[in-house]
Amino acid sequence: MDRNQQLVYVMKKVLFLALLLTMAACAQVDPSLTDQTVVYRDAPVRKSPLQVSVHPKGRQYSPLTAFVRPFIIQQQTPDHVELADSIARIFHNAWTEERLFPVQEYQPGLRYQGLQYALARAREKGADLLVLGKVPYFYAGHTVDDTAVTLQVDIYAVNSGTLLWTMMQSGRMEEKPPKDFFYFRQETRLSTGAFNQVIRAIAKDMAVPLKAWLPNPDTRYGFVDNAEGVKAGLVPAADAGERDLTPENDADQSPSQRPLVRGVNLDVHFDFDKATIQPESHALLDALGEALNSPELKGKRILIGGHTDAKGGVEYNLVLSKKRAESVKQYLVDRWKIDPAVLDTTGYGKSRPLNQGLTEADQQRNRRVEIRLAQ
Repeated sequence: MDRNQQLVYVMKKVLFLALLLTMAACAQVDPSLTDQTVVYRDAPVRKSPLQVSVHPKGRQYSPLTAFVRPFIIQQQTPDHVELADSIARIFHNAWTEERLFPVQEYQPGLRYQGLQYALARAREKGADLLVLGKVPYFYAGHTVDDTAVTLQVDIYAVNSGTLLWTMMQSGRMEEKPPKDFFYFRQETRLSTGAFNQVIRAIAKDMAVPLKAWLPNPDTRYGFVDNAEGVKAGLVPAADAGERDLTPENDADQSPSQRPLVRGVNLDVHFDFDKATIQPESHALLDALGEALNSPELKGKRILIGGHTDAKGGVEYNLVLSKKRAESVKQYLVDRWKIDPAVLDTTGYGKSRPLNQGLTEADQQRNRRVEIRLAQ
């Protein structure tokens, strides 16, 4: 090969390498002008379709707290306890990132002693839901072989013991032999955290139908201060076309695409560190009572949600916000004779602030009472 031919060959290879680098958004290229170029691609997580064999009918309007315990390993393995904790912790962290529940507690080190015992532990924690995970199959190949996991997650209502959800999915990351394309060789690179990635991918998929069922944590309502404002915020427009959102027909929708549950915010003031309504807020609650007794809203199911500022712990604020919502309900029942059966209460604690400001005005705005239409 003469000098000109060598130059042409080198230029072609340089252009080829430039093309590879441009296309290597999800790959690493080890370029070489003299040896064969190697393109490393990270092995993807391949998942089976998510199977949802049990799910609730209709929408969940109030937020729920969840208790996650170590997963049940259904294969024989010497490091059973450590593995059960590891899988559950990865899953728990992935769901925490999804902001499904105001409080989601994980307790490591628990051995499974039957469903009733697990429900009792969740009840002691004050949780609404028990998340009970099972691992029918797993194989951890790390960086030298395939990694595969099958997870089943059952979610129970703690107070009744009712099975609300059963979901199952398998995922794997596969080791593949190199592929030779003359100018370059493609090699699949297995992650050092393959086990973690597969579990997280399954957890993220399982969060999708739950998001379709649970209230959207990012919904923001306007503040109102009179009965007409309450009615305008709660009464559906004639052509709104709202429908029930159920996991079976809306699980593929993102939270931002879901029909909006109508609601308003009220700037109700309470005594510091208490659920006692200050007298200055009675007129505002009277406006709420007047609206709820109007022909448009009378008999409608309403959810009263309490919010706190960022001071104090998560569980403390959750309890305080619930008590404040109960105080508003009691005011409406006592003064406006509203049927208590149509008034549900919940507490969001400090999990859904409207702003991150530190001024008293900012914090007071976060200490709001949220009124939602629940039917």
